[in-house]
Amino acid sequence: MGKIIASVSTTLDGAFTGPSGDEDNMVSWAMPGVIDAMDDNLAMFQKAEALLMGRVTYTGFATYWPYQEGAWADAMNKTPKYVASRNKELQDVQWGDYNDTIFLLDGGLSQAVSKLKSEINGSIVIPASADLIQSLMNAGLVDELSMIVHPVILGSGRRYFENMADRHDMKLLSTKLYETSGSIRLRYEIIKKKSRIG
Repeated sequence: MGKIIASVSTTLDGAFTGPSGDEDNMVSWAMPGVIDAMDDNLAMFQKAEALLMGRVTYTGFATYWPYQEGAWADAMNKTPKYVASRNKELQDVQWGDYNDTIFLLDGGLSQAVSKLKSEINGSIVIPASADLIQSLMNAGLVDELSMIVHPVILGSGRRYFENMADRHDMKLLSTKLYETSGSIRLRYEIIKKKSRIG
């Protein structure tokens, strides 16, 4: 059975994008921590048996990674990738010269992802893809959260967990401080509702 790991960088006030009006400019606050955590993030993606992403993340990644070289490019290009989208206009997915590694999930989201988890042994990493993560968390399908919290309060921008349906308890697995940037990685196991006590 596969384990879904949500991987994200956020500000202290929970934003994962640039500020309002400049949402695409995440680099304005995230780059120091991204550089600091580069080796750990690479290791996570290299160990992944599959990547899962929403349409917006797919669109951005597919225009960049297939044309890069190096260890990061290998991890992104050679690992099997799955795209989940509610947009019915997305009928086909492409990944440069690596089209044999990219697949569009069919059917309802919960059913398709549950099937994917049953077919894969190992980790399924979801980079960014906030809407997808929230839908999967609400459906009880996310197993772990790997979050890098950056030492900045943005005051605006999109919040990573802005559309959660209800409470989700977590168990802390590990923390790691990146001293150069002051960012910290928090790894949590998401406790399934049926396992809660009380």
